[in-house]
Amino acid sequence: INCLRNCKTYQARKPLWFYNTSLKFFLNKPMLADVVFEIQGTTVPAHRAILVARCEVMAAMFNGNYMEAKSVLIPVYGVSKETFLSFLEYLYTDSCCPAGIFQAMCLLICAEMYQVSRLQHICELFIITQLQSMPSRELASMNLDIVDLLKKAKFHHSDCLSTWLLHFIATNYLIFSQKPEFQDLSVEERSFVERHRWPSNLYLKQLAEYRKYIHSRKCRCVVM
Repeated sequence: INCLRNCKTYQARKPLWFYNTSLKFFLNKPMLADVVFEIQGTTVPAHRAILVARCEVMAAMFNGNYMEAKSVLIPVYGVSKETFLSFLEYLYTDSCCPAGIFQAMCLLICAEMYQVSRLQHICELFIITQLQSMPSRELASMNLDIVDLLKKAKFHHSDCLSTWLLHFIATNYLIFSQKPEFQDLSVEERSFVERHRWPSNLYLKQLAEYRKYIHSRKCRCVVM
């Protein structure tokens, strides 16, 4: 068995999950770490070889003529430790499991910062799936600011998510138009929402006329 483990043919046949699981063992562990990130007063150990192989921005950072190429301690700004650990987990394991929409957006911002497009798409899909699964009552009562999500998605070049969120606001017009953050939409965004809103003004007008007709004396049961 030991001979097989040392055989190149045996090693080449190992599935991808084997390497992802193995790399997870080194996540946030000082063992063999050759770089340390400083975030919010705490440190996170990491391994240059993995970071360089998985992230082009870090590859340029560690191999180019930058301060980080010769430094062991590297400060990280603009993200929380929890978010950065989730980012590293993706680099080490090729998977991520955000705890919720807010964390997914923070992770998307971090992914955009380091230009990891696949992770951005994963976060976009997670946010969209979570919002789509919410019933109308939950959408109306939740504290999450959808307009703020929209603005963050636009600022961090998440075109797919920002387009979908604008459409989501329009198709749930009666819910979001009652929220105070609805007023924070730009003129262009407001114009799009009003054009594509559902229910539309025409539909509401026709519905009101129909209900009025139903309750009037003109509408009588044919059978009776």
